[in-house]
Amino acid sequence: MQNKLLNPLALLFGLRNYFSQVIGIFAISIWIRIIWLTPIFALCLFVYNIAAYFSYRYSILDEQLLVKRGIFFKKEIHMPYEKIQNIHRKQWFFLKPFSLEEVIVDNASRSDSNINLIAVNENVAKILENKKAIAINSKPENKITKSDVNNSFDAQYKISNHSMNLFALTSFRGLFGLFILFEFYQRYSFAISAKYKDAFFNYLGSKGIIIVILEIVILLIIAFVVSYISIWIQYYRFTLTKKDGYLTFSRGLLKKETLRINIKRIQSINFSQNIIRSLFKLTTVKITIISDRKESTNTKDPIVIPVLNSKNLYTITNQFFDNLPPKDPKILGQRAYSIWLFIRNSLWTLLLPLPLLLNGNNWLTMFFFIEIMILVAVIFNGFYRYRHNGVKVIKNDDLVIENCRFFNRHLHFINWHCIQSITLRESIWMQKKNLAHLKISERRGDTSGEILAKYIDLDVARSIYDWYQNQ
Repeated sequence: MQNKLLNPLALLFGLRNYFSQVIGIFAISIWIRIIWLTPIFALCLFVYNIAAYFSYRYSILDEQLLVKRGIFFKKEIHMPYEKIQNIHRKQWFFLKPFSLEEVIVDNASRSDSNINLIAVNENVAKILENKKAIAINSKPENKITKSDVNNSFDAQYKISNHSMNLFALTSFRGLFGLFILFEFYQRYSFAISAKYKDAFFNYLGSKGIIIVILEIVILLIIAFVVSYISIWIQYYRFTLTKKDGYLTFSRGLLKKETLRINIKRIQSINFSQNIIRSLFKLTTVKITIISDRKESTNTKDPIVIPVLNSKNLYTITNQFFDNLPPKDPKILGQRAYSIWLFIRNSLWTLLLPLPLLLNGNNWLTMFFFIEIMILVAVIFNGFYRYRHNGVKVIKNDDLVIENCRFFNRHLHFINWHCIQSITLRESIWMQKKNLAHLKISERRGDTSGEILAKYIDLDVARSIYDWYQNQ
């Protein structure tokens, strides 16, 4: 394949940016009172997008993938097959009848050096996989056939409908969405007219506390229903396979995504539980990989197994990963004094309901009710974070770090070779209590991320620090 154009359906992917830009220039033209500027800009932008489409060419050569693009400033991207890190495939439902998909080729370098092939034939990704395999002196992974059926995997996991329901029903996504809206209001409420604010609070005040609570409950139910549907759409028919040192997972109803990852590129493994899944002994398995900053968090830190019961958690995950223990390790470094420190650090949340006091005495009952609820949550958070906070070395060169954030428990497994640095932090007040923070830096995406164990025993933290230095 040399000097190939993308399929004309690739133009559809530019419509979203096109319309948003036109709307933006329309708003500016109204502000500066030059309305005729909008159709001229829209026409020029349309012509530019058409020209950009015809100037984009790709070639699959013997040694490399070559892309040429640019209208006024020509640019060529040469990507040798052995430099390819990940190949990410996305197929929207309207592309499937045409056997087309979007292929993102990532070499973990700068984002502008990665290649995005929009609306190309399904065989393109398979050809690239074969070329990469040959380039690194390995056997081709995918044979290009019409059926493309191959069931000889080293390990395979397919999510069942029962597990899918558990995963969707125990998600905090809906609640998190409401939290984002609340944060948005807190930050930008100054832009809302006082007239509308007063009308809103007068409306709620006239209803009474029972009606207000009932309306909040209805809003939460709606949020969780939307969350449930969106999770089903996103993780529909989730499948994870392992073969010849590669993990491949696919998912999605409206947009099917397929990502194939070299196991050697995995930086860490994360067993995650929110408070609801912890009660039902359910765990979500994520990994951190080297990727490209253009990718979303779901690709940089992808979920490889949405939900597993604790009884078969390690039995199944050990089929895919080699550096995991046979059962939950006993974490070290917990200190009871950290309970108070975690509680103290969260006491600022008691200030959140204060705006209710500014709207009259009718809100005193609601204010105290919310304050009590927050205080209970803060105290529980302190005990919960204390119980799930610590570190341990396993198998001599693997480190386990357990921590919590927003009632989410995380158990991280990271190999010594994947640790970028370890930082030991201790203030003069923490030294008196023999406490320290231990920060682990790892490669995440094309930047660095950190895993933090807070207020752990100083001697344990120093032993981990010495282990890293002397390994």
